[in-house]
Amino acid sequence: MPDAADAAADESAEKKDFLYVAAVERAMRVLEAFAAKPGDLGLTEVAEMTGLGKSAAQRFVFTWEKLGYLARDPASRRLRLTSKAVELGHSYLKGDPLIAQVAPHLGVLRDQFGLAVNLSVRRGDDMVYLLRLPSRQLTLAEMLPGRRLPAWSNASGRMLLTECNDEELRAIYKRQPPLSFTPRTTTDLGSLLGEIAKARADGYVITQHQVNMHQIAVAVLATLPSGAQVAIGMATTLDDYSPARVETDLIPALFRAAAALR
Repeated sequence: MPDAADAAADESAEKKDFLYVAAVERAMRVLEAFAAKPGDLGLTEVAEMTGLGKSAAQRFVFTWEKLGYLARDPASRRLRLTSKAVELGHSYLKGDPLIAQVAPHLGVLRDQFGLAVNLSVRRGDDMVYLLRLPSRQLTLAEMLPGRRLPAWSNASGRMLLTECNDEELRAIYKRQPPLSFTPRTTTDLGSLLGEIAKARADGYVITQHQVNMHQIAVAVLATLPSGAQVAIGMATTLDDYSPARVETDLIPALFRAAAALR
């Protein structure tokens, strides 16, 4: 027979399910479609991306439009996110103690080397840039926080994946095979497992030509007092930094920044 603890856990799970509002989940699925494919979307595309019927998608789109999160082009009738979505992100970035703790250390790195510095966390099979201090070489898309990429694709993501064992990594690979951002993006499972194993042993990872050609990036893990794992990374061009120079100049500085966060 189940003991009292098991019974209490089952009761708690039932209460949580009872409180779950499925309509909110479907509404958020619509809004997240615009994050998954930046730019404007038509109603048919929204329905296809969310798995909702066209009538349901239309109602959710209309609601988000009335609330000010979506705007419709009068000519094309296509929709896009409004600046109201940015306000939510700003509130998060301004109020999150993690950002406040890490930002000064990232600022020191950027000022010391003049390179792009970023803070990343893992979200499911992806990594998300929470904070990005740009260099002059970065494009607009690369400068913006909130960008989500497959964790396989770059140094910070691969460093975050070092917390997974090989079985977990194979499952992630099966769910979401790597995308080829450049002709030299590593997509072979065996190669990726080897690179992540090396990163796990070394405590850092260096990547080249993975998201952008001629770009070199490096990342380390930092464990915060809360136990949360984040990645601190830097990126530049191979014209400015060779792998050897990254190892001698950037990696020690990244390790010092990570140690300061403990």
